[in-house]
Parts: sequence; structure tokens; C-alpha cells
Amino acid sequence: MGCGNGHFLAAYCAGHPEVAYLGVELKAKRCLKAVQKIERRGLTRAYVLQATAEQVVAALPEASVDRYHVYFPDPWPKARHRRRRFLRGETLAGLRRTLRPGGELAFATDFLDYFLQAKLLCILEPGLQLLDCSPAEDIFVSVYGDLLARKRRAVHAFVARRRGP
Repeated sequence: MGCGNGHFLAAYCAGHPEVAYLGVELKAKRCLKAVQKIERRGLTRAYVLQATAEQVVAALPEASVDRYHVYFPDPWPKARHRRRRFLRGETLAGLRRTLRPGGELAFATDFLDYFLQAKLLCILEPGLQLLDCSPAEDIFVSVYGDLLARKRRAVHAFVARRRGP
């Protein structure tokens, strides 16, 4: 979700060529850059869709997604703007609905407040199980992730798994 310029998407897809991937991005220029990275690597199972992530989640069939990658979404740090955050109750319910049983939501942010809010929402969401794990190295492939790693900024991450049917 929010594939940006496609750094993570192209690198991740190259490492897992047997799986189909859909990168979702709202901004047209970022979509174009992501598509160019995909084409340069010759990836045939990676796609980019210009839309809001909420639109895509609403349109996906139930239990059709193996994994969502939500890394460094806009944190909307001001209290009055938090309603604009991607990961909130209604969005999380849609993510859970579209995850197959055993499917996962991987989330990372450098904003502790957003991390705590998202983690609590996952704990409260019926059918999701929070897994105990540290940030995966692949999240640092993105431009923003790489910047945080070079600056040695704290990154908070979790994985939530959808329980059985």
C-alpha cells in the first residue's frame, strides 16, 4: 500500500518472483517511477494501480490477499488529523476481510504514537493475531526506510496474522 516510487516493490518482487504483487499509489508520477523500476528489472508479476488504498481494499474479494505491506505511511502526527491515518478501525476491518486465513499485515513506522495506535487496533480487531517480531530487513529497501536506517532512527514494526476461516 502506498508503493511510492517503487523501490521496495521492485526489490521485493525481484526476490519473490513466484508471487503476484500489486503496488497501490495515489500520485501519478510515483506510479510511473514504480512501473519504470518494474520494467527495468523485467518483473512480470508486479503491477501498479493508481488509486487510494481504501478504494482497492474495498474492491478486493474476501480472503484474496496473502500479505499487506504498509511501511511508513503518512503519520498525520497532529491529534486533529489522526482520522486521516490509513490504519484505523474501518480500514483494518477491510484488510482483515481481504486477508486469507494465515495471511499477514506487516506494518512499520518511525512514529511511536502511530505504532501504538495501530498495534492496539490490531489487538482489538477480531480475527487478527499479533505476532512478536522485530522489523524485517526488507522494509529498509524503500527510500524512506533507507534514510531512517542511515540516520539510525528507531523503527517500530509488527506483523498481524489473520486467524482461521
